[in-house]
Amino acid sequence: MESMKVMNYKKSEMLTRTIYAFCLAVAVLFSSCEKDQDDGGYFELKDSPSKMEASAEASSETYSFKSNGKWKIEPLRKEKWINIEPLEGEGDGTFTVKVNRNTSEEARAMTLFFTVDGSLQNAVFKVEQAAATGSGQEEDRYLKIDDISDRLEVLEAGHTGKYILRATGKWKLDVEEEADWLNIEPMEGTGDGPVTISVNKNTGVERTAHLLFFLDEVQQPNSLPIHQEGIDLSEEVVFAEDFNWLGYGSAVFYTTTEEKIISSWTAGEQAKGWVSSPSADNSKPVYARQGFVKLGKTNYGADLISPKLTAVQGTKNLLVKFKAVPYQTAGGTKDGTALKVNVIGPGTISVNEFSVDNWPNYYEDPTCTLIWAADGTERSFIITGATSETQIRFLGGDFDLREASGAPINKNRIFLDDIEVTVIK
Repeated sequence: MESMKVMNYKKSEMLTRTIYAFCLAVAVLFSSCEKDQDDGGYFELKDSPSKMEASAEASSETYSFKSNGKWKIEPLRKEKWINIEPLEGEGDGTFTVKVNRNTSEEARAMTLFFTVDGSLQNAVFKVEQAAATGSGQEEDRYLKIDDISDRLEVLEAGHTGKYILRATGKWKLDVEEEADWLNIEPMEGTGDGPVTISVNKNTGVERTAHLLFFLDEVQQPNSLPIHQEGIDLSEEVVFAEDFNWLGYGSAVFYTTTEEKIISSWTAGEQAKGWVSSPSADNSKPVYARQGFVKLGKTNYGADLISPKLTAVQGTKNLLVKFKAVPYQTAGGTKDGTALKVNVIGPGTISVNEFSVDNWPNYYEDPTCTLIWAADGTERSFIITGATSETQIRFLGGDFDLREASGAPINKNRIFLDDIEVTVIK
């Protein structure tokens, strides 16, 4: 019995010593860690997560951390399916882990290491993504742009934005309308990736283009309207001219018989205030037709100068809209397309020259009436700082179109109609 008590006492003493040694070791380890933290850099994730577990779908997570130095996040290897932003910095902060959709039947993983002031930290962080299940993959196919729901609204000042496009396969973008004011890069690719949408400044009325989506060469039912606000216009019209008081010759462009040159217009017609400058041959080849005018003839261009804009009160910014059509013979031979515009008197113009290339189709429109209402016939520009003394001048090509003058083509006849000037608020 006595020997048993001795044995129990020894066991108790050994256990006490073991517990003491363990506690001492823990204290030393804690002291060591505390010292390391005082003397070196550290990188600590909030709530101490050790991994990110993602489904096969594209996803992202943001993590907060504390650090006392210059830190870097270093993936074990570079792979396209994962993106970390930012990869380096200094002091406390956050980082975001984004993973693309996993379309393979294998799970994938990545290990992230952290350094502070060049020293590797003990903690690591794992990113694990599940494999695609294979079931319902066709139903899950998609092509979309993050952060844009069903419409992109842009101010008239313009916009450049970077977005993430998500896709389950090979994709392509297209714009339904002609829109030289809109640029998207890239227009095709495979899987998830960045796209940049740029919209130019709008100096005219509001406009909309529809972005079309194609996934694996199949057009998707959804489209993305990109709408840009225009300049704010009032309804105050300060000048309008439809030339309906002219009735000479034919409405058909290539039929030139009985058209009347401006110098032969009646006194009442000349009293409307439209004038022209002498061309290189000293003529003024502006011709009256059926409710519109023609500028120019073979070898010589012509200008047409409006009356003064007497309805303008004070100094205003103006929107000028007009319709123009280029000359084409019955056989299809085309003239030059240059139409220059400027102002006489106060004001600065936004556009100096237009290319008038909306060619008439004499087979579909033999009477030359539909072309005046067709898309592309109306054009516009802005005059900044106009007054009641301002006049608008249109010039077809140049005054001298002869070969000796160096002109690229000796005919640059332009038809002009429906000029309207409104005040911009």
